[in-house]
This record gives sequence, structure tokens and C-alpha cells, in this order.
Amino acid sequence: MKIPRPIITREHGAWAVLLVPIIVAASATNIVSIELILFVLAALGAFLSYVPAQILLRVRFRNGYNDGKLTASKFWLPVYASITFICLVWLLLGGYWFLLVIGMFGAVSFAVNFVLTRASGKTIASDLVAVLGLTLTAPGAYYVTTGRLDATAIMLWLLNSLFFCSSVFYVHMKIAARGLKSEVLSPRVRFQLGKLNILYHVAVFTIVMLLAIFQYTPLLMAVVFLPMVVHAVYGTLRLSSDVQFKRLGFLLLGHSITFALLFIIVKF
Repeated sequence: MKIPRPIITREHGAWAVLLVPIIVAASATNIVSIELILFVLAALGAFLSYVPAQILLRVRFRNGYNDGKLTASKFWLPVYASITFICLVWLLLGGYWFLLVIGMFGAVSFAVNFVLTRASGKTIASDLVAVLGLTLTAPGAYYVTTGRLDATAIMLWLLNSLFFCSSVFYVHMKIAARGLKSEVLSPRVRFQLGKLNILYHVAVFTIVMLLAIFQYTPLLMAVVFLPMVVHAVYGTLRLSSDVQFKRLGFLLLGHSITFALLFIIVKF
């Protein structure tokens, strides 16, 4: 039997949303353990399972795929799921039972994202749900390295979610701008397209500042979010229909790396 090519998501930015929260959480605890490695493998297996599971579900609901993708999905879904299952059982035997709670929220995120994308395609709402699910790797990594699922774990999830949800608003603004196919966008059009993006980033920076003021996070956490906010405002002011999505993807990846590095330096 010929092994089909592995099915891997084409949404390359999703890898950053999955892995950066793990790096950030590990830096917050300064612990690298076998439990963390097992958790990373379990998270990777679950993440890779998403696309073949989605394909099989869409076939179930009569949204056709070619035979090659269908065959590959039937092969790779059990492989990916087995990796998650084995690593998860190992961790559960070690007493990390709250991983089931985190996994439940992740499964809900997958289900809601599937329903939303099937009903309306990729929207801001469906992408936000996906981000909220993927960033659960932050509290998961914190939990398996410390044995605690406390306020710090929730804060790590919140900060990572706030950061990565920003790219959802920014990318959808860019998609809307490209759809106009106009060489020059007036300030009024830029404002109409970018108002949600600006509003979100103002709200995020306000939330981060309040968290710092009330000592839930270090004061320098505002610096961690500053590059993202500046880029969002600048991108709205210079918005045009000439959007190079490959370049945009690399730019957002750079922001993710910068976020992780600054987070580590701040020492949450």
C-alpha cells in the first residue's frame, strides 16, 4: 500500500498561533520537562488532525473532495489522532486530568469553527474561534510543567489570545481592501474598512494597560503589545487594494516571533 502524502494545513500562520503560546508558557515557568514534550506532541497531533477531520466531515455533509484528499484523510487522521491519544494517556496516567477540560474546550472550538465556516465560509467570527482554541496550548503547557491550572494559566491564555486575534482583524481588513480593486482608497474608505481593526487594537492596548496597572501582568507587558498596535494603526492609515498576502504572512510571522521574544524578556 502506497502511503499518501501527509495532509498539513495551508494556513501557515496557524503554526505560530499553536506554538508561540507554548514557548511563552514555558518561558514563564522556566521548566522544560518530558511532560511538556509529551504535551507538545499531543497538541501537534490534534492540530494536524484538524484538516483531515474537516475533509471527512465535509464529505459526510456532501461537500465534495477529490479521491486523493479523501484517501489521504482516511489514512492520516488515525495516525495524527493516535499520537495525541498516546501522549494524552501518558499525561493522564501522570495525574494531569485537567487536560481533559482543556481538550474539551479545544474540541468545542473545532466544532464551532467547522459549523461557522460551513455556513458562511471564513469570517472574522470563525477565525476568532479558531484562535481561541489554538491558544489553549498556553495554559496546557503551563499546567503540565507546574501541575497548576490557576490564574496565571488563564492570564497566559488571555494575553496570547488578545495578541493573535489581532491578526484576524488585520487580515480581514486587507482582504476587504483587495476586494475593492481600486488603486487609491480615500481616507473615508480606509476608515470604513479599518474601523474594527483600530477599535480592536485600542481595546487590547487598554486592557493590557489596565492589567499592568492592577498588577496582573508586568508593566512592561504594554511594550510587548506595542509593535502590534503600531503596525495595525499604520497599516490602516496606509491601506490600499494592492495586498501581497505572501509578504503579509511573513510580516505577521515576524510579529509573532517579536511577541515571543519580548514576552520572554519581560519575564511574565
